[in-house]
Amino acid sequence: MLKSVFNLKNFQKSLSLTNLPLNQRFSIKAIDIFHNKLEQLKKENVTEPENSLELIFAHVLNKKLLREVRGSSLEKLTLTDEQTQKIDDCVLCRLSRMPTQYILKNWEFRDLELNMKIPVFIPRPETEELIELVTQKIDPQPGDDCRVLEVGCGTGAISLSLLNELPNLKTIIAIDQSKTACELTLENAKKLDLADRIRIFKHKVDSDTLPDEITLNGQFDCIISNPPYVPKKDLLKLDPEIYLYEDLRALDGGEDGLDIINILLKLAAKYLKKGGSLWLEVDHRHPEIIEKIVEMNQDDWKLKYAACYKDIFKKDRFVEIEKV
Repeated sequence: MLKSVFNLKNFQKSLSLTNLPLNQRFSIKAIDIFHNKLEQLKKENVTEPENSLELIFAHVLNKKLLREVRGSSLEKLTLTDEQTQKIDDCVLCRLSRMPTQYILKNWEFRDLELNMKIPVFIPRPETEELIELVTQKIDPQPGDDCRVLEVGCGTGAISLSLLNELPNLKTIIAIDQSKTACELTLENAKKLDLADRIRIFKHKVDSDTLPDEITLNGQFDCIISNPPYVPKKDLLKLDPEIYLYEDLRALDGGEDGLDIINILLKLAAKYLKKGGSLWLEVDHRHPEIIEKIVEMNQDDWKLKYAACYKDIFKKDRFVEIEKV
């Protein structure tokens, strides 16, 4: 069990400057509040305290750029009582290890601003690279009937990015086992004016068969997924920001982290068109294992392990598999 991250009785006085008399609470220097909060975050060993605080300040002050709440820019800013209270509330949430994305309720992913909601899985920077790889390989032309399936849509980050960056891609089918995730994907699609190009289904992928309402008795040019791939034994090593707030079903890949990945390989064998591709984001220990699994089942699946790509941290992270 985690040690108590904060206690309201112990912290409220030291955290909040709103206990000051009203005549002392207006036009408080932003930099004084910033240093006060930063000290508290550091004292409680909150990860990335300065970045978290900059994001909170930018959000509360409605600043588009982080440099507007740094250094000399921060020194020039003052806070109203209302803004100070909002910062207090956000910092209290951060002290409880709530991820900044959930505190702000939105997050940028590539060129999109997506709404965030507990406990829907927060898209990571590495997944932006997956979009880059896929868009380099898939470029539908006007009139092309390119069919794409995403398994595990979460916030909709992958599907909506593909629709945004590939204007000739008519539609994407996105599925997730979480009702909340499906609702959030639809919410983000409407927000981005992409709802008419995405079909969303609540469905748990636990076999190599998909309902006809999803496939429409057809096959796909591309299946893409950032599936649960964390080995069960590693779940206990995750940061509290993750295991306290995010849906562990989006992370738990079973004993070796390959439970859902194995199912996705079978789905690809069954539902990819010839020449189609399966794109996966995986644990850095998985590509070599996946390559062996594909080779062992090549005669039955008619799949070929095409390539492995590294992420920004130089770790093997993305796998491309082709239907032959």
